Amino acid sequence: MGTVYVHLHTNIDTSEVDGKTQLYHDGNGRQFSLSTAQLYISNFRLNSANGTVVTIGDARILMNIDSEQYLVGNAPIGTYTSVTFDVGLPDATNAMMPTTFNTTGYIANSTMWYGNTTQGYMFMKIQGMADTTAAQTGANLVPFSYEIGSVANRKTVTTGSRGNGSFSSYPVYTLLNGGVIYVHLICDYGKLLSSVNFKTQDSTDSYTTHPTLANAIANNIPNMFHYEE
Repeated sequence: MGTVYVHLHTNIDTSEVDGKTQLYHDGNGRQFSLSTAQLYISNFRLNSANGTVVTIGDARILMNIDSEQYLVGNAPIGTYTSVTFDVGLPDATNAMMPTTFNTTGYIANSTMWYGNTTQGYMFMKIQGMADTTAAQTGANLVPFSYEIGSVANRKTVTTGSRGNGSFSSYPVYTLLNGGVIYVHLICDYGKLLSSVNFKTQDSTDSYTTHPTLANAIANNIPNMFHYEE
């Protein structure tokens, strides 16, 4: 067996977010900052070239803007070409109160809790300030807050196959007995919020406030992750 870590970088386009009030340009030229950027990942899988899939099923991790490295868990030795994971929580986990958790690697955070077992948890929570001027001068900043939850908005992410095609120059993951592999990923919030109009769409909570906006943001989740290397 060996150990698997995820190393996650919080980006807006090609810029890594280093300050919670600093403005960054996304791929559309808009400027915004991130004061909160949290998301749950679960159902983490390692995929090998021969089609074998290893699931680290007990991994439920809350990732945030303040940390980069996260322990996923242990996996059998082998050669793996890609990873798959869900952004969100499994149904059973989503229906449990924060005080019930003691699972290793899981951060039970009441600030991500909608307050009842029917709605469960926010799978993503994104807050910050956005420039709403046409010229993107940074002179007229407005706050935004997007809380993405509900089973319908749990999304699956699969990274490209390393050592093949567009990723032929990327070395595969080789996990040795007692060894460690690090999956380095960039999480681009510019892509996540690319379809949002900050001036007219400044908030959602998936259930009562603009649920259609929450769905649209959630649909961008599979495209916001890519390899750092």
